[in-house]
Amino acid sequence: MKRIVTGLILTFFAVAFFACKDNDFEKQRENELKKLDEFIRSTYPELEPNATGLYYKELEQGTGDTIKIGDEVQIFFDMWTLDSTHVVGTGRYEPLEMRVQHPSNLSSSAEYIEQLRSLNEALTYMQTGTKSLLIFDSQLGFGQYGATGVGGFTPLMMEVEVYKVYPAEIPEEEEED
Repeated sequence: MKRIVTGLILTFFAVAFFACKDNDFEKQRENELKKLDEFIRSTYPELEPNATGLYYKELEQGTGDTIKIGDEVQIFFDMWTLDSTHVVGTGRYEPLEMRVQHPSNLSSSAEYIEQLRSLNEALTYMQTGTKSLLIFDSQLGFGQYGATGVGGFTPLMMEVEVYKVYPAEIPEEEEED
């Protein structure tokens, strides 16, 4: 009986070990970055990533003050994978309302659109009326595990238009300085 249990346990671990080789995160990350690099070179060769790896292209210039961390914004957006598969978006219906957060305060694996590090970072470059294209890897997106409709290690494109900006309120003691 001990031999059968030991044999089953060894078989289980052998199957688990070889199954994990197919899910090698380093290899998946490497493939993702290769796919992103090829896409950028063939589609947007003029774009360079910023320090975080975000590719940002302003499509229409906005007006007013640049958005700051803590501001409330209303945006329209659409998101696609690099092969143009539509993932999610607001279209021109109901804008998404969110508070802009510092990207370093967000996890590397977002669960919701407003938690995307790439979106929060890009909004700090924009004003009311700005329309921009964002291209980013999974570290600025939904991470190694993905989200509903988005697989892990998936680079994404996002078109964002700032509809309204509500500046963060400054505490009274700061106003007097």
